[in-house]
Amino acid sequence: MRDGLNGRYVKEYLQTYLVLPFSGDVDELYKLKMLENNRSEEILNPDLTVDGGAPFCKYPIGGRKSMDLVFRTLSIDYPKLLQILKSFAELFRETAELLLDPDDMVLLPEYVFVNISDYKASFVCLPGYSKKVEKQAEAFFEYMLNRVDYDDKRAVALLYDCYVLVMKEEQGLQALKERLAEEAPAPIGALYKETYEQTPEIENIPSEKRSEPSVRKWFSGMLKKKKEPENSRVDCETERFFDESTKDTVLLQERREACNPCLVCMKNDEKIVMEKFPFTIGSLSGHTDYTPASRNISRLHAEIRRIGGKTSLFDLNSTNGTRLNGRELIPGEEYPLSNNDRISLADVDLIYKDGLKAS
Repeated sequence: MRDGLNGRYVKEYLQTYLVLPFSGDVDELYKLKMLENNRSEEILNPDLTVDGGAPFCKYPIGGRKSMDLVFRTLSIDYPKLLQILKSFAELFRETAELLLDPDDMVLLPEYVFVNISDYKASFVCLPGYSKKVEKQAEAFFEYMLNRVDYDDKRAVALLYDCYVLVMKEEQGLQALKERLAEEAPAPIGALYKETYEQTPEIENIPSEKRSEPSVRKWFSGMLKKKKEPENSRVDCETERFFDESTKDTVLLQERREACNPCLVCMKNDEKIVMEKFPFTIGSLSGHTDYTPASRNISRLHAEIRRIGGKTSLFDLNSTNGTRLNGRELIPGEEYPLSNNDRISLADVDLIYKDGLKAS
């Protein structure tokens, strides 16, 4: 993990915890007490524990998902962005109210968690972290700039405004709250469907809401950039092969499906070919690459990725868990896959085929 945090996940019964090393001194302990005695939706409640003689903070994340995981496959549209930004603004209101140090907030996307039923965000406070919050906030907004849906002009305009306010205003957080108050809540269902109306192009938004023309020019250039879908299809090593029986050369293009890795459902022999990575499995139809027919599958249940030339399986903090050859996976950790491995997602069993051998 970045910044040397070395976070890990543990699962106890149906609860998943993020565990981070505690590097603060005894004077920082009052902050943990403040959080313990003042429950918050925006700040995850830490529990100080000792493992192997070293102190750790343990945060219950429940069914929330890391932003870094969620927005690898989804883009940030207006309803999602509005919820995240409102949580961000509320975070710092509560930080001031509880007399916490804002530099102790961890704004790395892998440690910011969203509830995908409403996309409200929850954050981690790690006493002793002490990273300048201004730099963290800048990096956090740059992360969202790279994942915003550039076809959603309303989201782009809102993100641009909030970025400028937080980065340029002396009272940036207060200005951010006032800006968000102008936004109407997203209609019911808009978190999953593009049902809201789009606003005019960003160039038509009144200029009095814009400051820093040079920043606007840079941001307008970003509008022209579209995220290209990652295509990591596993191609055959050669384009042709020699058929000994006929002495003819046969185009492997006709056998492309056999050269891609795939999943085979043990229940009905359904074959699911993976033509791109990351390949996401879950019940959030329209946002996942494969949706098994089971009510026990989480919205974002598991993901298969290509990393350094190898294929690996990740559990995305699913409710009912993921198992590989009978071994339960720790959420967020990498598990390399081999041909004929058995993947169990809740009550759905799949066989992984690497595509390198005829099946």
